Amino acid sequence: MRGVPKSPLFRQPAVRRSSPFAVVLFVAVALPVRTAGAVDAAPAAAGDSPQAAESPAGAVVTTPAANRPPSPQERMTAQGFVRYRGMWRTVQEIDLIERADRDNLARKDWNGRLERLRKRLDETAQADAAAEEIREIADPAAVPALAAALAREPVPRVRGFYIEALSRIRGGEAAAALVAAAVDHVDPETRILAVERLVSLGPETAASAIVPALGSDDNARVNRAAEALGRLGAGMAIVPLIAALETEHVVVVGGGGPEGSTSATFTPSGGGLSMGGGPKRGKTRVQNQQVLEALVTLTGANYHWDEAAWRAWLASRQAPPDLDLRRG
Repeated sequence: MRGVPKSPLFRQPAVRRSSPFAVVLFVAVALPVRTAGAVDAAPAAAGDSPQAAESPAGAVVTTPAANRPPSPQERMTAQGFVRYRGMWRTVQEIDLIERADRDNLARKDWNGRLERLRKRLDETAQADAAAEEIREIADPAAVPALAAALAREPVPRVRGFYIEALSRIRGGEAAAALVAAAVDHVDPETRILAVERLVSLGPETAASAIVPALGSDDNARVNRAAEALGRLGAGMAIVPLIAALETEHVVVVGGGGPEGSTSATFTPSGGGLSMGGGPKRGKTRVQNQQVLEALVTLTGANYHWDEAAWRAWLASRQAPPDLDLRRG
C-alpha cells in the first residue's frame, strides 16, 4: 500500500556484503600453516613404531629409548646362552644335562626290572623265560643294576646269569664290573667264571685292569688278582707279578692268645710289631703263593722267591714281556 509508512515490525534487516578480500583472509586463517619440511602426524599415528619415524627423505629416526645399553639378560642371550634351571647355560650344556637325566632314569628303571626278573626265576612256569631275558640283557644302562645284583646274589647259578649279561655289554663300565667280580667276589667259582668272561674281552685289556690290584694293602686281594692274571694268560702281567712276589703289609699281632704267641691279620695301617702284651701293629713282608703260581703258568720257569733270578731270566729273553716268554 503506497503512502503507508512501514512498521518497524516489517522492516527487512540490512545485509552486509563482504568484500572479496575479507573472504580470502578468512580462508587463509582457517587453513593450517605448512612449513617447509613438516610431516603430517596422522599417518605416523596409524601404526608406525613409537621408537622410529620416517622422515620426508625416507631415513629412520630412532628415539632415545633405542639407544639404551642392553640388559644383562639381552647380553647373555646375544652370546648364545639360555636360562635353564636357574642358570645361564649353553645349548650343549643343556643337552648333556638332559642326556644324563635320561641315563639316570634308565638306570633306576633297570633296578626295578631286574628285581621283577629275579622274582620270576623262583616261579617254575616263568623261570626259563626269565633266565633267558637276563642273559640277553645288552643295555649299558643295566650295568649298575647287574653289578649290584651280582654282589648280593646267594645262588651261584643266578650269579652266572648276571655275569653272562655283563659280558654281552661292551664298554668300560661293564668290564670294570667283571674285573671286580674276578678279583673281589667271595666265591672262588664266581671269580673263575668272571675271568673266563673277561677273556672274551681280550686278555691284555682285562689284565691291565687287574694289575693295579697287585699293589693292594690287602694281601689276600693281591693273591686273588694274581690268580686271575694267571688264568687270563696275559704276558704283560709278568713284570708286575715279579714285583709282587713278596709284598709288605701292616699286620696286627697278638691280642687274645697266650703270652708269647703271635697272630696276624692284615690291615692298611699300623705301628710297632711285638709279641704278647696286647695287640700291636707292624709291617711284615709276605710271600704270595698265587703270584708265584701265576708266574710259573705264564713263563714255564720257576725261580721260586728269588726276584733277582726272575728279572735276570726276563732280561735274558730279550723280548718284550707281552710276548710268549715260554718259547725257546
